[in-house]
Amino acid sequence: MQWTAYEIFSVISGLILIGAAFAPGLSLKDRVYALLGGALFTGYGFYVANQTSGTYEFPVFIFVIPAVAVLYVLYKLFGGAGGSSAG
Repeated sequence: MQWTAYEIFSVISGLILIGAAFAPGLSLKDRVYALLGGALFTGYGFYVANQTSGTYEFPVFIFVIPAVAVLYVLYKLFGGAGGSSAG
């Protein structure tokens, strides 16, 4: 396996998204998207790390999506969009 910063960051991004899926206050749809995105990022990082030849591209999304996901979770947790889970 050949690990560079891009593969490592892709796996870390995936783990962040998977962790965000278990945050309280999210809808089922949000959880599914976070788990699916996390699995894809993590899988792609491992896939590229196992390659011995070829050219692979890492989109800017691996740097942006985890930050946006964490901000979205914080927004949902602290009452964003009037979505209070108290009932």
